[in-house]
Amino acid sequence: MLYFRAVPMNDRVRALVGLAAEQDGLVTSRQARSQVGTTPQDLKRLADSGVLERLHHGIYRLTRLPNDEHLNERLAWMALDQSTVNWERLDQAVPTGVLSHRTAARLLHLGDLDADEVELSTTRRIRLTIPGVVTHRAELERHDWQVVDRLPVTTALRTIRDLAAAALDAGHLASIVRDALIRDLSTVDEVTETLSPFAFSYGHRALDGQGFLNALIAEAGVSTTALAMADIVRRQSAVPISQWASTAQGLNPMISEQLTRQITQLSTASARALRDEMSGVQLPSMPDVKFTAADNARLSEAFKTMDATAGARGALERFWEGRQ
Repeated sequence: MLYFRAVPMNDRVRALVGLAAEQDGLVTSRQARSQVGTTPQDLKRLADSGVLERLHHGIYRLTRLPNDEHLNERLAWMALDQSTVNWERLDQAVPTGVLSHRTAARLLHLGDLDADEVELSTTRRIRLTIPGVVTHRAELERHDWQVVDRLPVTTALRTIRDLAAAALDAGHLASIVRDALIRDLSTVDEVTETLSPFAFSYGHRALDGQGFLNALIAEAGVSTTALAMADIVRRQSAVPISQWASTAQGLNPMISEQLTRQITQLSTASARALRDEMSGVQLPSMPDVKFTAADNARLSEAFKTMDATAGARGALERFWEGRQ
């Protein structure tokens, strides 16, 4: 229980402190009135005595609390709807608005963007007078956002879409896509589909999401072959290693040995561990040998039976074709 000597802890003040504590120390005058029955005079008295500090018109924060690295984001989101308590807003399909764009990337630890402003996407046009806060009018659905540190934040996939639509430079977008894939926050299929509408504006063929993704991955320094293999491993995690190793059967002995070793290494690693290391670890190099026509035909047939995306199969097939 918080105790402030300057203000007697009557029931109404106790309730107000409890309400603020449930909202990371923040409370609005509207919430205080509807939930606790606190009057504006009560709030002024608490602010004058140092129990509360006024952050913005109608929004207060408990003093003597630890530093909150997300205070600016909490303040901006609370300002969108000062009447409804936070836990009720988070139960809504779309809580008036959610943190998005660069702010979402920072909260999700994607890429290395500077986020000097707090950006929110809102379902209706809202203009906030808080300095450093930007709002974007957007259509939102429940699958577009998630809760991060008790804040509504667009998902990695929606964040990629929003930043691509905002014409973020390719270098920064590449780092965000890389991190989303490495950390398994989105799949290759999902990112490819999300990027497709923006491919042309980034200099690629219209709707060529796969080409756009390949370019971003290359710029981010991740091997497309490693990414494809990791995607297949994730999809095939329940498949026995013997079935994976059978892909290599029938090839010439040197190729069979090397391919079996790589498949074994990939299959025995968890998808998450593999993706965490992907940005700095390359696949083991193949020996300088040539594939016969029969070898290539057998591998191509094996790829067709794999539960993998067309893009993943294509990347692998290009890798093997380069060995012919």
